[in-house]
Amino acid sequence: MKIDLSKHCQLCDNQIYDIQSGTKCGLTNKRPNFTSKCPDIKFETNYEERIKEINTELELVKRTKSLSIANFIFFIVISLAIVLGGYLLGTYAFDKGVISTIPLTIMGVGVLILPLASGPLNKYRQKIKITQKRKLELDELLLKYNIEYTIDLTFHKDLHGNLDITTILNFQRKHYR
Repeated sequence: MKIDLSKHCQLCDNQIYDIQSGTKCGLTNKRPNFTSKCPDIKFETNYEERIKEINTELELVKRTKSLSIANFIFFIVISLAIVLGGYLLGTYAFDKGVISTIPLTIMGVGVLILPLASGPLNKYRQKIKITQKRKLELDELLLKYNIEYTIDLTFHKDLHGNLDITTILNFQRKHYR
């Protein structure tokens, strides 16, 4: 996978970002221009924050998986129950000699509930794909500089339901030259 050169700069403390010209090197004041890795990269704080940010984002998305699946199952069951109820009402009314559009309307409402089931699940699938790709790109980039890490994320909810995330970042290898 080819990595954009500005991804190197996002981890470097020499990075300068200008909204008009984008990412530039603080040493050369130019856009990144190297082949595989930057000879002047400076890892101090930016890369640690980026590692924590990307890994935290991935874990937060992973934590929504069971809720997304539960939401999908709940709304599918509700939708099928309404459609089945409309069908049974229609067959009952037809057996009594009554022709009505009410059962069709009820079944239509049941079908309209289906997007409530699939929406959050599709959103989860898109987010997990994006965050896994970002983490893979980060890990591949750090391996170019011989940096390996482990991260331990701890999630705490306070009394008011606010989420507090504690991150412990450990490096196995930190030799980037």
